[in-house]
Amino acid sequence: NIDNNVKEEDDGPQVIDYDYLPKEPDELDDDEFQVYTSLRAWRLRRKNELEVEPYKICQNRTLCELIRRVRNDPSWGALVVAAEGEGGLPSEKRRRSEEDVAADLIECWGLGPSKVAADGFGPEIMAVIAEEANAKLLEASRAQSSQSSDDSGTTSQ
Repeated sequence: NIDNNVKEEDDGPQVIDYDYLPKEPDELDDDEFQVYTSLRAWRLRRKNELEVEPYKICQNRTLCELIRRVRNDPSWGALVVAAEGEGGLPSEKRRRSEEDVAADLIECWGLGPSKVAADGFGPEIMAVIAEEANAKLLEASRAQSSQSSDDSGTTSQ
């Protein structure tokens, strides 16, 4: 089954188009999938606390899209981001407004105004994605795709 995101190459490993926003978890790379697993665990805890169905918190497609957006741009949806110093290097952290974060999150499939509000699920999801272990996984995903593009002589987009 070939779609816009995952392509098979001569029975070799799948090639992922990181510009594509995934709809299903099988469209994530291995590192992204580990972040997805931690988000599902968070959603299960919240579902049990609130006694609601998990899809009412957010759907799998939303989780997949959020992961890819942050993988591609670590400052997307983040409350705290690195500010650029001399030479474009991060120098310090700066806090973004809740409105700026909500403006990012509202772009994501399945997130409406109540979910992106400061007391909604969106900021909670972003806090899980920002956890150190998950941030390292997304960093590894970025490094792996840039390494594989360097190996093949093509440019990763």
